[in-house]
Amino acid sequence: MKKLNILKTIVDLFWIFSTPFILIILLAIPYILFVDNSNYFDIHISRFSIKSIGLPTKILIVTEMLSYLILIYCVYIFRKILEYFQRHKIFDELVLKNFNKMGVLLVFCSFIMGIPSILYEVFYKENITITFGFTPFILLLCMGIFFMILSEIFKLSKNMKEENQLTI
Repeated sequence: MKKLNILKTIVDLFWIFSTPFILIILLAIPYILFVDNSNYFDIHISRFSIKSIGLPTKILIVTEMLSYLILIYCVYIFRKILEYFQRHKIFDELVLKNFNKMGVLLVFCSFIMGIPSILYEVFYKENITITFGFTPFILLLCMGIFFMILSEIFKLSKNMKEENQLTI
């Protein structure tokens, strides 16, 4: 249980420090979409350095910001799962649903981070680079699928536990 408490503390701290960014992102999205004089900022997204802001760039920035909001929401869901673990409610239905929800959101987030970046690079930068290694797209996709599998494993374990209790 000590490791669970350490993990819960780390996730809580991350949640506390990331909550101000929710407001900042929500205020920045309309500003980026509707204000044209935003060329004063030096913007770096993923591996891109953005010099001028046109419609494709605005779409890229907004999708990246929305994906960060989804990631922050996934941290919130993970906090709730850890609270149930601390209460020894490991096989609760909410835990199963939250694992699956978190997995689906992470897979969705990986695509809304990856696809606009690729499209921006191909059509706007007119440049294609192939990188091997751990990209955020691959990591988020794997984590999302992992949490969906974990949800299925917990569902099977819950059913086995219930069957075991019925046989006693």
